[in-house]
Amino acid sequence: MAEPSKVIHVRNVGHEISENDLLQLFQPFGVITKLVMLRAKNQALLQMQDVPSAINALQFYANVQPTIRGRNVYVQFSSHQELTTMDQNSQARGDEPNRILLVTIHHMLYPITVEVLYQVFSPHGIVEKIVTFQKSAGFQALIQYQLHQSAVSARTALQGRNIYDGCCQLDIQYSNLDELQVHYNNDRSRDFTNPNLPTEQKGRPSQHPGYGDVGVGFPQVGYCSNHGISIYEKILYKRKDIY
Repeated sequence: MAEPSKVIHVRNVGHEISENDLLQLFQPFGVITKLVMLRAKNQALLQMQDVPSAINALQFYANVQPTIRGRNVYVQFSSHQELTTMDQNSQARGDEPNRILLVTIHHMLYPITVEVLYQVFSPHGIVEKIVTFQKSAGFQALIQYQLHQSAVSARTALQGRNIYDGCCQLDIQYSNLDELQVHYNNDRSRDFTNPNLPTEQKGRPSQHPGYGDVGVGFPQVGYCSNHGISIYEKILYKRKDIY
């Protein structure tokens, strides 16, 4: 075991596990000051207020297997004695509230368009811009609200939820960008503050430097079970509750 540290390294953190799930796992042992989700590695780094709190947590989970949402997670002391700003920013997604959200869609069996994202996110505040793109992490979108608080509200309410029943799970983090640049209004990008933007020429993919490879085809559409009602369906039915 590594030297005791107030930073705890958590492994086997699946995409269904949220930051709040990890907080609930460790809050009984003391104050948590920082949390970094390493989504690409299915890991997380969590910093307690002091070393004794971290020791108490690891001693407890040495005898009790920690489980979140039916998945066993594995904990140990991190090689970091403290999480720095560089550690947090290196993930390209931060925990610092920002009016722009970075959204990754997991288990995407139905295509997701700007219109679908607008229907899901607009109940939480005024959405100004949306840009979608494809990267190694999968299908992603940047969603810019008018107000920071709207982004915080949306992230709190929607993190880990499915757009459609059983698929299209939302993984939401704050972006480090200050302003989105949108060149076209179409099904892949939209500036709701400037409805006069052109759509790109047919067959010509739009370009959004720095966001990713925009304009690639959607994954093959598959079948999602209809047991229950999805977020998107509830919005269309004008119901107030969220799946």
